[in-house]
Amino acid sequence: MLPSASIPTKAIKEVLANRLMAQRNFLPFCRFMDSKYPWQTPHIQMMTSKLEQVERYIETEGKEGIGRLIVLMPPRYWKSQTVSRKFPAWVLGKLPDTSIILTSYGANLATTHSREARDLILTDRYQSIFGAMSARDEPVVLDPDSKSSAQWDLDGHSGGMIAAGVGGAITGFGAKLFLIDDPLKSRDEAESKTRREMIYDWYRSTAYTRLEDAAAIILVMTRWDVEDLAGELLRMMVEDPEADQWEVLFLPAIALEEKAYPTTREDYLENLLRGIYIPMGGDQLGRKPGEPLWPQKHDERALKAIHANTQDFEFTALYQQMPRLAAGEYFDDRDFQIVEKAPEGLDWYAYIDLALGESETSDYNVTGGVALDRDGNLYLRDRLKVQELEKFLPDVRELMLSEDWLHTHWGVEDVAFQKLVFKEFMKDPGLVNTDITPVKPNGDKVQRAQPWRRRAKNRKVFLVRGKWNLDFIRTVASFPKGRHDDDVDWVSGSVQMIAEEEGGERKTSTSEAIVVDAEMFEAVGA
Repeated sequence: MLPSASIPTKAIKEVLANRLMAQRNFLPFCRFMDSKYPWQTPHIQMMTSKLEQVERYIETEGKEGIGRLIVLMPPRYWKSQTVSRKFPAWVLGKLPDTSIILTSYGANLATTHSREARDLILTDRYQSIFGAMSARDEPVVLDPDSKSSAQWDLDGHSGGMIAAGVGGAITGFGAKLFLIDDPLKSRDEAESKTRREMIYDWYRSTAYTRLEDAAAIILVMTRWDVEDLAGELLRMMVEDPEADQWEVLFLPAIALEEKAYPTTREDYLENLLRGIYIPMGGDQLGRKPGEPLWPQKHDERALKAIHANTQDFEFTALYQQMPRLAAGEYFDDRDFQIVEKAPEGLDWYAYIDLALGESETSDYNVTGGVALDRDGNLYLRDRLKVQELEKFLPDVRELMLSEDWLHTHWGVEDVAFQKLVFKEFMKDPGLVNTDITPVKPNGDKVQRAQPWRRRAKNRKVFLVRGKWNLDFIRTVASFPKGRHDDDVDWVSGSVQMIAEEEGGERKTSTSEAIVVDAEMFEAVGA
């Protein structure tokens, strides 16, 4: 509403001052446009400050500000209201030639965000700041031909917005600002490897190619999985120095304990490689351990109730922004440590677990190196996992003949069709110097896994870093109820080989170590 002569001069000055602040800064804009906006909360203030720096990046053509921003927050904490609805409207007010693409897990949600941003521009309040009711020479108003909520433009400017679901049609359009708001819809989607890979492939092959020069990207989401889009982008930062380096706003519902924050850069980078962002230096808002993010919404008691009524697995991901890869009844993700390399001089064993299936749901053919050091630690390296047998066997043969695997002890299950594979290996003249042994499995799958499970529970199983690590942990943690148990069988068979072939050769023998470990863990109730 415009100032009127009937309004006191002081009130007119206050309105004009609020409009001026709303033009210049994003938080006052949100407050001016929405009387219910929780502008006093610290996490909102920090988020809007980061978003101002994104606008600055666009305005300066990438010379200043933040060009890559990830916002990680609990659900229902005003992240979408702020990032996907109010921020686009404010950016277009300041920079009306900005082209914006907004995406979410579904086209309907993305269109809803887009409609809300468009409708803000139509309001008298917005028009009094940036539009026809303001004193600007080039007012920001909606193009009268923009009828679609999913695609609209400004009149007299080149800016506007296109909304689509992740994977939807955005080819042919460019973006100076690309917004991705909650690319995953549910736990089912998060646990779907196909869906996760589709989103990541879409980001790299479609979304990223839509960026104009010096464009900014904002990913705002609640975490679901260590291999969700945020996790993949965090991991890429470390694995490829040429990859985009992201500013991350990490806002867990409950401030972490001091020991949870990394104290060295090595620990910080290790978390990133696992798809987890935890900042060095403590809570980004300066909260004390255990302090709620938004006590007016969820105080300590309310958060404890939420935790009690949801699985710990879910609460840690959705509210604490620290997803776990898997929490199983036999193994879970905390049982395994990832190291850069194994100690020198170990004897390596590689049990070959074979499967005959050819469909997408069939078991996999798996092998890899397993070794035991003199302290009873198991090391796993270079897993090979292929579903089609005819593709797997040539790859195994290539491994057997490679320099890194020359002194490896190989084993093949001595039952059913696996005997035929063993015979074929033995007939191969190229493998005459390769140690290949038939292995008769001891007990059922659960019994065979028990010895190395006890080691894992005592943090004595190490994975040599590789792209296979997370898939291995995810698969193993679903044992014994998961669809596939190949990774467990591969390690169990290799451990059995170590026990049978090295058991009597040294004082710290494998068989003795397993017995001692079993007794020790039974004593402590493991």
